[in-house]
Amino acid sequence: MLTDTQQQPLIDRIRDIDHPEAIRRFFGLLKELIDIVNLPNGDARLAFTVRKDQKAITANINFFWALRLVKPHRGEPEFWLTIKKSCQEQLEHFDEIDFGRISEKSNYVAVVIGQSNAHLLYQPAVQKCWQDCLAELVETAKRGPHSARHNGEVYQAAEDEAFLSDLIRLADDPSLGERLVNDNQVREPEGEYDLVPELPNQPHNLILFGPPGTGKTFALQPYLRNENSTLITFHPSYSYEEFIEGIRPEVVSGQITYRIRKGIFYRACLTAIQQAGYGTLADCLNDSPENRSQKLRRAPTHYLLIDEVNRANVASVFGDLITLLESDKRLGAEQELWITLPYSQERFGVPVNLFVIGTMNTTDRSIALLDVALRRRFSFREMPPDLSVLGEVDGIDLAQLLRIINDRIECLLDRDHQIGHAYLTNVQTHADLCEAFRDRIIPLLQEYFFNDWAKIQLVLGDNPAWGKEPEQRLVWVKKKYTANAAGKLFGELPDLLDELITYEVNPYLQRSEYNQIPTEAFVRIYSK
Repeated sequence: MLTDTQQQPLIDRIRDIDHPEAIRRFFGLLKELIDIVNLPNGDARLAFTVRKDQKAITANINFFWALRLVKPHRGEPEFWLTIKKSCQEQLEHFDEIDFGRISEKSNYVAVVIGQSNAHLLYQPAVQKCWQDCLAELVETAKRGPHSARHNGEVYQAAEDEAFLSDLIRLADDPSLGERLVNDNQVREPEGEYDLVPELPNQPHNLILFGPPGTGKTFALQPYLRNENSTLITFHPSYSYEEFIEGIRPEVVSGQITYRIRKGIFYRACLTAIQQAGYGTLADCLNDSPENRSQKLRRAPTHYLLIDEVNRANVASVFGDLITLLESDKRLGAEQELWITLPYSQERFGVPVNLFVIGTMNTTDRSIALLDVALRRRFSFREMPPDLSVLGEVDGIDLAQLLRIINDRIECLLDRDHQIGHAYLTNVQTHADLCEAFRDRIIPLLQEYFFNDWAKIQLVLGDNPAWGKEPEQRLVWVKKKYTANAAGKLFGELPDLLDELITYEVNPYLQRSEYNQIPTEAFVRIYSK
């Protein structure tokens, strides 16, 4: 029960600040601070204070301010995060951030962020500057002016979400203290909400797939214009520890320390639930299912955009979260689930207002495609080449040109190896078209067909049966070796040598002498 003498000053400060959401955000940051400094409650280097003469709650490390929540005489609550002065330049481009002086000769300054801009507290640059400073403050031997008494209840409130909830309720209604007996908790009254869901009409998990150049990454641009989005590109060495959470080594004052770092998926989920007014995932999970569902369904949507999703081992990266991705298993859904994370032992779930959108290149056979279990949890939308965006250049029908090339590739290989319209969308002149074939399309065909030039000739209509004149061909026969010529070349006739033909790209094309490349070289690709 809340009867300790140190609790009343803390309750008074919570009442002074008078903003439950700001309080919960502050104690969420305080939990991060405790995890980083790794000091027990009562350690002389760590002091949590509540000042009677100030509407503030402060965390001190080695007698230096490290984190504060302050209610000014006028205006909204402010978060003060201490950083090194050398880090200030990295954050000055954020117009909503102010900087506060800690003392005249201090090597530290405070990043001041108002509650209305609280999303900036979780900006990677802000988090890194603050967390790096915390690690330095723990190791410093300097001492600053500090005489206030440590309030251990602040530490407990950061570690115990239920205890914090009780404090906030008592600050709002002191009469509740008389009813908190025999460990009977007072339920937070449920708010009134419009029951109509406001989530976007699209799958929670969507993958855009297709060959290169079909605009998959471009399709993510509308989401990126929205500030409620996070973009990441997968690569073969990407892991669960980087995506969700893991233990990372850090060097502090020449000593290696290890700490739990949250990954981008965890932070995206945290941002999504903060859009619903929760400070932490624990706050969200401690709420009633009805409130949680209504708040998350009405909250702004957050998008996690994953480019090249199949370049990583996706099953390994998502790990035990694979079930939580399903729409009906998300927080706020009818059959919501959550798990306990392996490193931090925190409860974790995926909120219903988080949408995951990935892109997948179907031509890259050096990597594995998604396994069946993961494919079942994603919707797939094919993005084929869009010929309608291509026009005509110097009498060359680019749409027809690309269509015929792709038909031939599909016949010789498969539809996954077609060429996207992006290879030709910027072509405005004959020279542009020549350059696109020389630098992009022909090298791509070399990769597709493993330098089988006879097939490349078939794709470009340069094979003899198609009837192109020699000067109209983009790929030439460089030399055809007869048995006699091969014998002179090798000194003897190589075994199993039926016919040896070497090829080369049109030398005029290679030398950028585009005026020597006739228009018919491209027209005759699709018109015999």
